[in-house]
Amino acid sequence: MGASLSFPKDEISPDRTYLVTGGNTGIGYEVAKNIALLGGHVIIACRNMPKAEAAIKQMQKEYEDDFHDKLKNEPDAINKDPRKLNLEVMEVDLASFKSTKRFIDEFKARNCKLNVLICNAGVSAQNRELTEDGFELMLQANYLSHLLIILHFVPILMASGDDSRIVQTSSLMHIFAKHNINDMNAEKSWGESKTYGNSKLYQIMFMYWMARNLKNNSVTISCCNPGLVSTQMTQNASSFFVKTYVNSFMARRPYDGATTIIKCAVDQSLKGQTGIYLSDCKMKCTSDLSMNPVIQDEVAKWSFESLKPYLPDNLSDIFDL
Repeated sequence: MGASLSFPKDEISPDRTYLVTGGNTGIGYEVAKNIALLGGHVIIACRNMPKAEAAIKQMQKEYEDDFHDKLKNEPDAINKDPRKLNLEVMEVDLASFKSTKRFIDEFKARNCKLNVLICNAGVSAQNRELTEDGFELMLQANYLSHLLIILHFVPILMASGDDSRIVQTSSLMHIFAKHNINDMNAEKSWGESKTYGNSKLYQIMFMYWMARNLKNNSVTISCCNPGLVSTQMTQNASSFFVKTYVNSFMARRPYDGATTIIKCAVDQSLKGQTGIYLSDCKMKCTSDLSMNPVIQDEVAKWSFESLKPYLPDNLSDIFDL
């Protein structure tokens, strides 16, 4: 496992709002809980609302149990009460553009600020599956729907302060990607590790593209590799590579996987730094393919065309297109 990973434990202003997709389980659960423990206002966006509500209750219970355990040896403990964590949920199904756009519209209707967007939710698939929109499941849920959210929320992030961030949960699996602009939807060549890796590659490519083309530098974007974590998603995977490692001594707990993501979201030493990739809480290089600006541009163009019916009207005001 190596050295223990950690993130700054500095108190967060309750005025700062963090949106975490997939915050009801696995790595996202630990991200949402620990940011709330630091004092931030956290919105969990996920598909299953009953599970999300149950997750919030469990987070509060874990916090209160820990709170009371720490107070047992304090003489004035009787006068102290745990606070209520500032957590709420919103519904979104990233395998559906209609659901994703409905979520976007509902968030915009709140007229509230957003300081940090954490695109964490992810899926794996054992066979090639198509969404209702006709896209390969992992491509849409892991990349395209998150991209749609980002494109709509950048203006909100810009208006929310001088330290607004986008954090994407990517993966070391991006090194297994096999990019083909003529087979973005994996119709000719589908493979679990390759196609999952492609979805993570495109997240990283968009990070670099956005860092180059965003007109206002008040919003930063980063990608994280949480490492191989034993979660429900990886347990459901069929690939030998994933199963071998998540079931071995190298597998991390969800909390360990969450540390790098939380660091990207809260660490003040990273304020203003954009287009960075962190693994094990340290800046690392991504694959040569991911850093190719020509391919970044062609992937961005394809992505915008694919999302055209759902895109905001003011993209040219935000990006150099």
